Amino acid sequence: MSGNLSIEERERYLERLTALLERARVQRRTMTYLEVADALAMPGPKRIHKTTRLLEILLKRDAEAGRPLRAALATSRANRGLPARGFFDRARRLGLFDGSDPDAFHARALEALFERPRH
Repeated sequence: MSGNLSIEERERYLERLTALLERARVQRRTMTYLEVADALAMPGPKRIHKTTRLLEILLKRDAEAGRPLRAALATSRANRGLPARGFFDRARRLGLFDGSDPDAFHARALEALFERPRH
């Protein structure tokens, strides 16, 4: 497999990612990018990059649908439990984040997710 996913693979992985993040949401927990990549059995090369790209797509879809941002459940080990910069950059481009306080924005995103009823 090359460094990129085909459209069909991307949609299959997005479906699996959605289910994985729903389980994390119900458990009221976050997951590192590595944990997400491992749980998805994301193939290399560039497995973390592929995973974060899927999370960015999900972020955009959630924003467009007016849903809480499930991508906020994926965090970086190196970033004090916050998502990586790409999450905040994408949220800013979507008009969801003004760039002033990443910690507060992430906390609000998690709060919105954890407030949702459990299914």
